[in-house]
Amino acid sequence: MKKLLIIHTGGTFGMLPIEPSKTLAPADIQKYILTYLPEIVEIAQIDFEVAFNIDSSNIQIHHWQKLAQIITEKYNAYDGFVIIHGTDAMVYTASALSFILQGLSKPVILTGSQRPLAQIRSDARSNLISSLELATYHIPEVSIFFGRLLFRGNRTLKISSTHYDAFASPNYPPLAEVGLDITLTKNILPPGKALNYREKFDSRVFSFHFHPGLAPEYLNCILASQLKAVVIDALGAGNMSIYENSLIPWIRKMTDTGRIVVISSQSPYGRVNLDLYKSGELAQKAGGISCHDMTLPAAIVKLMFLLGQHPNDPQKIATLLSQPIAGEIAP
Repeated sequence: MKKLLIIHTGGTFGMLPIEPSKTLAPADIQKYILTYLPEIVEIAQIDFEVAFNIDSSNIQIHHWQKLAQIITEKYNAYDGFVIIHGTDAMVYTASALSFILQGLSKPVILTGSQRPLAQIRSDARSNLISSLELATYHIPEVSIFFGRLLFRGNRTLKISSTHYDAFASPNYPPLAEVGLDITLTKNILPPGKALNYREKFDSRVFSFHFHPGLAPEYLNCILASQLKAVVIDALGAGNMSIYENSLIPWIRKMTDTGRIVVISSQSPYGRVNLDLYKSGELAQKAGGISCHDMTLPAAIVKLMFLLGQHPNDPQKIATLLSQPIAGEIAP
């Protein structure tokens, strides 16, 4: 029988009422889950760990690092890991873990729920049972399971706060589908030879939506700040105004001062193509870098990660940004 570790981080799934001064213990979450899902012991030998117990909107970089440290320290003792996580920031944590834990040969699956486990119509039951079953399969990457589909974590977006099918992977097909049977696809990454743990991040990254009427002078505070990188969430294939209120001179000022400017798209499906229109051509000449088909959360987290690994080499970061680290971008 496989041996799995459930790591609890908080979120809607548990909704355990505890006193502010009391720390949630592994025994608390174990008792809670086994009360409602005693059958999971038939899937695998399961241990429990509590990393922290917070709403995912409070997640910070050090929480990603703590999760990665737990997995790294216990990597040889378990066949797979299931992380119970709040849904709001799940895609950010999944992206971060995919970059920190390079070379995985075991599954790391994040899941959660829209309703707490104790409620009658909760989706927590099926999400956790399916995640545990999937964690016994050979899926050597960081993924998100929700509803009936397993997605690559750094390719996933939360698309609904009210539906049970709350996540989607716009530009990459699912890794597995759960119905009467579990069907794995051919889209899973090959296993790594050895786990390569890298935890350094630099939070000096900012993103903003481009919209008609956005005046570049509103962005001068960024030029005067300590920010090292910016993601512009542009229109369509990466377009923005180049006549009135053109951002092109601002992009040039940013890159001339050693900052990195990445251009993503507000359209979740498709990819940024800066060779397609005049706007993209001018943005590239000013030093802007295409996000290609990365999600906005993956691009933000990847920038933080690359800045942490190469703090004084913007050219190397620009090169690595367009290359896949953990399947987050098409080769």
